[in-house]
Amino acid sequence: MCVHQTEKTVQDLDIINQLILGDTSNEKSGIYILPVFTRKVEIAAALFGLKYTFEQLSLHYSNANEKENGQLFFWVKQPKNCEDSVFNQNILKICHYFQITSKCLLSIQDEGANIRLYVNKEPSQTTVKVKDAAEWLMTLFWDKFQNESLETFVITPANEYVAVAEPQTNMGRMARKLKSDQLVKELDLTQINLPNETT
Repeated sequence: MCVHQTEKTVQDLDIINQLILGDTSNEKSGIYILPVFTRKVEIAAALFGLKYTFEQLSLHYSNANEKENGQLFFWVKQPKNCEDSVFNQNILKICHYFQITSKCLLSIQDEGANIRLYVNKEPSQTTVKVKDAAEWLMTLFWDKFQNESLETFVITPANEYVAVAEPQTNMGRMARKLKSDQLVKELDLTQINLPNETT
């Protein structure tokens, strides 16, 4: 495995490691990483309707300025009381509906991490130690999204120019809830019973 170890790569690994380790408070967890090229607000609404928490990450090229659009990724966390089969089925339905052809499933069990990639529908799989998962993700998954000139890229939390913003008004929150409910019904997604969050 060859990962170019630059200061930026170390920062990328730190961000990814924090997310992975933050998701492993229980001994078993699932995470989907989805590249979001279009319809990001609707995809976020579907995840909100399922009460799935997710982080927004951005892939930027080193020579891009802050306001240039980066490639948005959703880091979707499996809720603790959601069965693997339900979580996987819901995410796959969302991917099919929104035509997301590349995705990564990171399944963590104790000290092991199973990384399953589907890049343009081409599957591959590897199992590594949890502590090595971030480096493998950089090499196996994020490298697939490099531009043609193979510029150095960085992974950062998505900024306001790229991320889906939280609704700031009651009307905005109501609109998101209506859209979420519509998508959950339209996609025939399986909701789990979680405590109600503020909408």
